[in-house]
Amino acid sequence: MLETTRRCIALGCALTIAAYSLLAADIPKPLKTRFVVGDPVWRELPMREDLQPQYEKCWQTAVSTILENHFDIATMDKDSGYIRTTDNTGVVVLNGNWLYKVQVSVKFVYTPADANAKPPVPASVQKVRLQVAGEIAQTNRGSLKSYFRGYDQVVLQNLFQDLQAKLGPR
Repeated sequence: MLETTRRCIALGCALTIAAYSLLAADIPKPLKTRFVVGDPVWRELPMREDLQPQYEKCWQTAVSTILENHFDIATMDKDSGYIRTTDNTGVVVLNGNWLYKVQVSVKFVYTPADANAKPPVPASVQKVRLQVAGEIAQTNRGSLKSYFRGYDQVVLQNLFQDLQAKLGPR
């Protein structure tokens, strides 16, 4: 019984991988080199030591960097250190009935300020986490024909390098 269960699980995994590979082949050509199908990844950037106690400067730099890269802010909570953009459909414009959209999320990993400490301790930013989630959809007469979720590795790398140049260790 255990051997049969193992074979069924192995067969199921093989079929899932095969189906996944076939579906990934359906991705439009302009996205094949930049879009990774699967769960979006988080990249972590350690904060430059001299900037760690400057939460306000780090925050403003992250917000400015997102805006400079042509993303609009949807949600921003400075106290929690979280930023999420609206969907950007202009990163790669596809022909026909395909739609591609990308959304950026930024999360600060930090120690909050302690005004009651003697002396008071400012907030300290240890690192910045960055995610670039993407979705590809193809419709046909109003119904969904194909759908892929993943991340845009080009946007992720560009934003990461931009933030690293401004906030990361030298």
